[in-house]
Amino acid sequence: MASSTSTGVGSPCGACKFLRRRCTQECVFAPYFDSEQSPAQFAAIHKVFGASNVSKLLAQLPVHLRCDAVVTVAYEAQARIRDPVYGCVAHIFALQKQVAILQAQLMQVKAQLAYQATLPQAANGGSDGDRVLMQLQVMGCKEEPHHHFGELHAMAQRLMRS
Repeated sequence: MASSTSTGVGSPCGACKFLRRRCTQECVFAPYFDSEQSPAQFAAIHKVFGASNVSKLLAQLPVHLRCDAVVTVAYEAQARIRDPVYGCVAHIFALQKQVAILQAQLMQVKAQLAYQATLPQAANGGSDGDRVLMQLQVMGCKEEPHHHFGELHAMAQRLMRS
């Protein structure tokens, strides 16, 4: 959020600009909504929660908690606009599903590694790669092992980006 000190003298904060009202020294929105980028952001907050409700909420909070509250309200407002029924809960459900899938894959890889450790060092005189392929074939996997690790890596990359 912006830390704008522009109140009555300069340009109005993003919230006052959106609401088309004069920004005063006591404006509860001014420290968190700058006049350039924030009117669009405040529009979502106003549409979902209403300016008056958010103003009351911020006025009741201690000053040191207001920035976190504004960030949270802005995130929830954007989520509610994208998904009016579930809001940010839909994103949480999607992330929980990804975690469950990754945990299952991790358990499978750990089981494969544990099985690999039980094989004799010189199984069929082959290399480590040959033993892994043999193990995967025993487990019913017909694909190369790097295919599974590539999927895990790609999934981890997607999680880090979101």
